[in-house]
This record gives sequence, structure tokens and C-alpha cells, in this order.
Amino acid sequence: MKNEIKSQYSFHYAWVILIVASLILGVYVPVVNALSNSWQLAVTSELGFSRTAFSLTVTITQAVGIFLGPIISFFLTKYNFKRIWTCAATVFSLGVYGYSMAQNQYHFYILSFVVGASYITTAQIPMMMLINNWFQEKRGLATSIAVSGISAGGAILSPIISGLIRDFGWRTSYRVYALIIFLLALVAGLFLIYLRPEDKGLKPYGYKDYDVNNKDKAKDSNKSLNVGLSISASITCSFFIFLIIGSVTNGLSNGASLQFPPALQEACGFATASKVVSFYLLLGVVGKLSIGKIADKYGIYRALILGSLIFSLTFICMLFINRIWGPWIFAVVFGFGLSMGSVFPPLITSSIFNRDMYGEAYSFVQSGMQIGAALGPLLVSHIFDSSGAYTLAWILNFIFALLTAVFWFLAHKSSKKYENRSEK
Repeated sequence: MKNEIKSQYSFHYAWVILIVASLILGVYVPVVNALSNSWQLAVTSELGFSRTAFSLTVTITQAVGIFLGPIISFFLTKYNFKRIWTCAATVFSLGVYGYSMAQNQYHFYILSFVVGASYITTAQIPMMMLINNWFQEKRGLATSIAVSGISAGGAILSPIISGLIRDFGWRTSYRVYALIIFLLALVAGLFLIYLRPEDKGLKPYGYKDYDVNNKDKAKDSNKSLNVGLSISASITCSFFIFLIIGSVTNGLSNGASLQFPPALQEACGFATASKVVSFYLLLGVVGKLSIGKIADKYGIYRALILGSLIFSLTFICMLFINRIWGPWIFAVVFGFGLSMGSVFPPLITSSIFNRDMYGEAYSFVQSGMQIGAALGPLLVSHIFDSSGAYTLAWILNFIFALLTAVFWFLAHKSSKKYENRSEK
């Protein structure tokens, strides 16, 4: 009881977990996503293969995550989380270091399997598991703060990596990045990370004790349905099918957003496009934090409706970027709509599943997202190559963005009949 009182009325270790999760996401995610192509020109110029061939390393890394995500989440949940995470993070650093020693494209491809497997074991899935376990209250805010670390980390590391490549070469820059990954792995893995508050004799942040006769005593949060069905039991249920379909459509529309920069460059030039991209990334931090607070205060439905409407309007705004005012209106809308791709997947999952099943369930959501994210840019590029315009692509993704809200709303609604139920 002493630990419970302490966890409610003094500084809670959950905030340490949140800081660590933000740092890990801010360092581990950019190297395989936003910053992955920062090395492209230097590597291809020296080693003599095409940029398309280099881009395949990113595809391999993402593809590995699609298939390994559900398996990894099982092992992280059932076995020693700290040991698995620390070992995987160390392998991650070795994989990135290995890039610095590559002599041809095939070395990059082989190492991409290593980086992809270790990345999926150390980044979004385990960090969202930590947030979900440690926060019973303010879970939406905590999630939004953690994923905001991705944008902040990318913004901070981008000029550093570019400067290292320019001044010391791409091989040295990979080695420096690998060292950062390794140091963070040691400090976080050995000293700071704990999968559950109970591992430190604590209760989750905002934990409220229940009367022994209260039928709701098993609830983790009054904002979660606490569904405890196993994946094998859930996979044939309509709510789980809606959840995964919504994840794929969300991945499609968010993957399509990767084509915004080239579309902006074509419409308004490189200088303006660069400013617009920086502006919406900055607003993205505010947008993610805001949507998390809205979810905590007003519930998942209102947050989902607001987030999907704003994000879907982004694609309508893209139809007008050739106007003088168009790019800046787009930047404001997209900045606040960025949360659909990063904040909502863990939030909708935690609003349905309980703490025990969250990790495995979220891994399937993440895999659905990655499938859509892999296909989204290809669909947009194909439409542009076929028609010479992005118009049809933006209209389709406007529909995908709205469908995401519909499917996730149906997922949450249809899961209510399984509230507080557990089944293997």
C-alpha cells in the first residue's frame, strides 16, 4: 500500500519510462525512416549503384517488420523483456555500424535484414508496450509525447548527420550513429527500462484501487474495454478484423503522404517546399500532443473523429498547392493531422485490449500499418506516372483516411461485447 500511495502523490517512475521511450524512438526510428535516405547520394556515388537499388534497403527493413512484428511481441511479453530488448538494441547498433563497412549494395541488403529484425524488436512495439503498462491515466498524452520524440529526433539528428557526411564521410557518420544507438541501449536496457510497474514494486501512473466486491476491479482504466481475448480467439472476431483493415487503410494514406515533398517541389519549387516541410513537421509535434490530451479528456471517439477529419482534409488541400496560399494552408492542416499515423494506432489498440494482450494486438496493428505504408507511395507514384497528375491519388487517399475512422469506430463498438472478457 505504501508503494501505491507513493506512486500517486510523488514523482512517478512512469515519467522516467516516458523520457526513455521518447529518446529511443527519437534515435532508433529516424535511421530507418526519415533519415534513411540521408546517406543515399554519398553511398551511391562512391559505390556506384543506383539510388533505386539503395532504396531497396529501406523496403527490406520495413518488410522484415511486417512478418516479425507479431512474433517479436510474443517473445517480449512472455520472456525477459529487458534482456531481449538490450540484446536486440546492441545488434541494431552493430547492424548500422555494418553499413559503414559495406562495399556493395548486397552488403546493404544483407545488413538490412539484421537492422529490420532488431529495429522491430526495439522501437515502436516495445516502447508502446511500456507506455501502455506504465500509464493508466494520461495514456493518450504519454503516447503523444513519446511519438513526438520521432519528429524531434529527426529534426535534431538530420543536420548532425548531414554535417558528418559532408565533413567526415558517410562511413564515419554511420559509425557515430551506431555509437549513439549502442550507448542508449546500454543505459536504457541495463538501468532504466522495466516492462511493468510491478517489476519495481509500483502500480501504473494513476492507478486506483478497487473494492474487492467491485465487479470492475480488473479494469486497467475506465477508458479501456480491457478485452483479454488471445490473438487466436480475436482473429475471427469482427472487431479485430475491423481493427486490422483500419490499420491498412491508415497505412495507405500515411504512406501516400511520403509523396507530399516531391509534389510540393514540383508545384512551388525546392525553396518553398523545404520551408513548408519544416513548418508542418514543427506543427506536427503540437498536433500530436494536442490529440493525446483530447483523447484523455473527451474519449477516443471524439479524438478519432477530429483526427481523421483533419488528416483527410490534408489531401483536399493538396489539390490546391499550386495556388499562392495553398502550400501554407496545407502545412497547417497536415501538421495537425500527422497524429493519425503515429498516435492513433497505439491509442485505439489500448482502448480495446487490456495490458496483458496489448503487446501482441499492437504488433498486428503495426504490421497492418506497414503493409499499407509500403503500398501507399507505390499507388500514388503509379497514378502520377499513368495520368501525369496527383489528383486521383489525393482523392483516393481522402477516402482511405475517412475509412480508417469508420473501421476503427466499428472495431471499438463491436468489441464492447467482449469487455473484461479473457479467453485463450
